Amino acid sequence: MYKELGAEQPLHEISEPFRSTVLEWTWDTEHHQLQIDQALCRQILHSELPSLTGNVLLPCMSYSDQTALLSLLEKSCQFKSQQRFCCCLQLSDQNCCYVELRFRGEDPKLVKGTLTPLLFLHATASMISELFAQLFNNSHHGVVLLDDEREIIACNDYFLQNSHYQHSALVGRSIDTFNSEKHHAGFFQNIWQHTDSNGSWSGTVLLKSARGKTYPQGLTTQKITLEERVFYLATYLDLSHQLYRIDEAESGGVELNTQLLTQEQFTRSITHDWMTEAQSSIGIVVAFAPQFEPEEDFDSKGALAEQLRNNRMSKHVGYLGSDHFVAYLECSTSSGPSQVRMIHQTVRRFFSELSQVSAKAMHNAIVRGRVGVSVLGHDTHNTKTAVSHALQAMLQQDVARRGQITFYHTALENEVLRRKDKQQWVERLVKSQQVEVHYQPIIDVKKWKIAKFEALSRFRGPNGKLFNSDEMIAIAEELDLIIDLDWMTAKQALLDLDKIQQQFEQKISISINRSLNSKLVVDEALQSIDALIHQYASQAEYVTVELNESAYFDSQSHQSSLIRSLRRRGVKVAIDKFATGYSSIAHLSEGNFDVVKIDRVFIKDIKLGSHKCTMVKAIIQFAHTFKAKVVAVGVETEQELEVVCGLGVDYVQGYFLAKPLPLDELAKAWNYKEKIEKFLSSQGRAKQAGILSLAQVHLPTLAPTDTIIRAIALFNSPHYQLEVIPIVDNKVCVGVVGREELNKHMFSAQGTSKELLLDSTINNKTLDQIMRRDVHSTLLQTPASHISEMVRCGLAPPWLVVTESGDYLGLVTSQTVLQHLVDG
Repeated sequence: MYKELGAEQPLHEISEPFRSTVLEWTWDTEHHQLQIDQALCRQILHSELPSLTGNVLLPCMSYSDQTALLSLLEKSCQFKSQQRFCCCLQLSDQNCCYVELRFRGEDPKLVKGTLTPLLFLHATASMISELFAQLFNNSHHGVVLLDDEREIIACNDYFLQNSHYQHSALVGRSIDTFNSEKHHAGFFQNIWQHTDSNGSWSGTVLLKSARGKTYPQGLTTQKITLEERVFYLATYLDLSHQLYRIDEAESGGVELNTQLLTQEQFTRSITHDWMTEAQSSIGIVVAFAPQFEPEEDFDSKGALAEQLRNNRMSKHVGYLGSDHFVAYLECSTSSGPSQVRMIHQTVRRFFSELSQVSAKAMHNAIVRGRVGVSVLGHDTHNTKTAVSHALQAMLQQDVARRGQITFYHTALENEVLRRKDKQQWVERLVKSQQVEVHYQPIIDVKKWKIAKFEALSRFRGPNGKLFNSDEMIAIAEELDLIIDLDWMTAKQALLDLDKIQQQFEQKISISINRSLNSKLVVDEALQSIDALIHQYASQAEYVTVELNESAYFDSQSHQSSLIRSLRRRGVKVAIDKFATGYSSIAHLSEGNFDVVKIDRVFIKDIKLGSHKCTMVKAIIQFAHTFKAKVVAVGVETEQELEVVCGLGVDYVQGYFLAKPLPLDELAKAWNYKEKIEKFLSSQGRAKQAGILSLAQVHLPTLAPTDTIIRAIALFNSPHYQLEVIPIVDNKVCVGVVGREELNKHMFSAQGTSKELLLDSTINNKTLDQIMRRDVHSTLLQTPASHISEMVRCGLAPPWLVVTESGDYLGLVTSQTVLQHLVDG
């Protein structure tokens, strides 16, 4: 029988495994000696075997296989366990045989086992290349071959098609190219360390495609050593269409289906933020469990996860399993009850943004679900505990309060309940049209007369006292009642305008507010204003519409045509809370607004020479450049009034002059005159306006080390009409440069042999070489009435306006002095 299996047989006749052929053997652990029927072994393996060591099989194995087998033999003896080991035996005539070894330890010195040949191959180069090609070009798995530095050698077609990369763009690049950065730091490094230590790794990962999309992949890595060269083989299986296989599965700190952080990784991430930003912000942990429809649970969970990742309010989001999501939010620190309000509004804005981008079914699932909140610094200072508290508050929420926010902290929860009472009161007052309208005068500082009244909403409580208006208006916006509130207040104001004009004078105007923090887009809001004025205003030229600056300019569409349409009818358009947003300066230049209202935050405690003062002066000058009038809002002290009047505002409004009054008490608004008379007579202020009010504080400045070319660029810029450019070094103006100085140095060499040399050096000439240094400086407290005397004394402008410490504030130009003298 065995003679028929001689080595002379063709390879195709012996390549099939002889599964019925089993050779028995023993291993002596004490002497490291293999006992086997060598003659039978040669016949079955069709090969001569080495016999120098007496162990005829071990020399046929690779070194790594020998090491692995000896380790298993020792383990089998030690524990008397059953073991299995497969390897390839390298035989004569370039043949090889893949065999199976099964064995068990009989005692501490003896192992008994069997050897079964599984597959014979003739290991020629062509056969090996064909085998590699067929294994590599797998049509169901992505295969990537790496070198010992884990840089890409080759990728198969399946991988390229699924990842959308070009092969030429990958060769030579690190395998880290595919890192989606969804897993925790060091996750992929751990994979390769495990591969080096154990020979392979298997699991699920999130990879990044060439299009930037993250998709789940089953990954198997293997370390391959060939003649002292090391390679790595990475095999991928696309799971993006089999998400059920990875649902609720975690890998590298990420839940694979939602691709959100696990609880442990979420806690670690927020801990870092909390430790670095605890002084400047409040950390809020929100846990919520949407109530998905059973048949839509799987798809809805993935869709919600994507929306959470894109939510601008959340810094970190995670998935805790069982449809429980968690988010980390931040809000600014504040003191008193307003802090609770800000926390509550932050959470509501988070869910509001989530609802705006969600489908109706998703929105309903969130509303039907439960929400729990923990606030770091209030109910705990430990981030891990905060996550637990948020979950506890969520799980303990009553069925009747589903869709509402439950705080773990008792005081916060009580405040939320009080706020809920206020919400109900706001809703009742608005729907029953019982909101009061009060009027606050806006004073013209040139004539010191009331120019207009601003109509303001006021909410009276059950005890007869007025609530905080800002809070109640914010609640109206949250409840989406602001549209009704604005309409009601504006309508009453327009109806009262005739009575106000009869009581004061015919040219008195009314100013009405239009909030844009509603579901109406800006276009619709502006159209509703137009309809309101058309219906209730008998004289549109006596109406001013105030739009909130940040809400208007942050909107996706601000229609200049609708603004112009209102203005053509005589309506004045004002921007409220100017400079508190991001786009105000740029949009003011479009010339669509008649009035700019500077917010109270810039007026409070303003002092000459302060940063606030400089900013307010710049706003005033910029607004005046585009023919807009300026109102200083929230003037509450005599000092604030003095400063803003000195800076050149057109109107003032605030409690120092008059508080908002109901129509039947509006006669008290005349009381402002007593304060104005006292203000004007005190120290002759009418004639003592500071010179800073005439200074240009927004002029561009250059440094002494800047070049002539930069100065030329500013003089040629269409954005400025410059007489001179201040040269400022460390807050101190050390000189000025005008066109005269530039022309002198630019053309002194023209038409001479030095012309070419001039062209090559002019770019490097600095302003400290050409600037004028003999410029007069005057303190900001200098009265404007001294200007005539300064001119008579021969002090030619420009003049520098400086602080007592010498810091530069602005420049009084020749044109400004001339206009001041003409105006008297």
